[in-house]
Amino acid sequence: MGKLVLIAFGVLLAASQEAAFTPARLRDGRAPSTPVNAVGGGEVRVELDVSSEGTVTRATPLGGTPPFTDLVTTAVREWRFFPAREVVKADARQAGTPISRVAVASTVLVVGIFRPPALNNPTLGETPKDLVSGSDAVPFPIATTMPPYPPRAFGGGVVVLEVHVGALGAVEDVGVIRSAPPFDEPARDTVRQWRFRPAKVEGIPVGSLVYVIAGFRAPVTAGR
Repeated sequence: MGKLVLIAFGVLLAASQEAAFTPARLRDGRAPSTPVNAVGGGEVRVELDVSSEGTVTRATPLGGTPPFTDLVTTAVREWRFFPAREVVKADARQAGTPISRVAVASTVLVVGIFRPPALNNPTLGETPKDLVSGSDAVPFPIATTMPPYPPRAFGGGVVVLEVHVGALGAVEDVGVIRSAPPFDEPARDTVRQWRFRPAKVEGIPVGSLVYVIAGFRAPVTAGR
């Protein structure tokens, strides 16, 4: 019984911490193009430092597959965000003091996944270099898969997703913020199955946002 009480207390504490902090949210920014000369696919993870004004002050690659790492890092450096906000605690000495939120600097994770130009070979062309977990302030993917190429699709496209990761590390919602039909659905459905190490604020797991760039290229067949 004591263990259940502790678990319940932990969930309530995480929920209250999550409510006190609103993560930065993407306002605008271009998606990287997919290089036509890359023979395989790739994966990239970049940690962004976002100021209280919503600008990216630093983009730190946590690892990835050439040439996708440079393409993603260069693009996301120019992204603009609605800044994160946190609750300012009311002054206990002044009854009725309203609770307010202020803009604060924060950290955002961007994950890029790029399919190889093949229908039935979802393996990467080159092993990602030095994929590290980054800071505790951002969630980290611990189980990912590559989205399939739609069987009736033609050509390629890049989809950008906004992924809501809960305090337990599960994906709670996925929104498409840059559409490229017919690739939206396979990208969204695949990322829904991912699992994350949750972000933490002051040591407490909290819900957060992750941005996923999913790149598709037209498959190259033997007859082409």
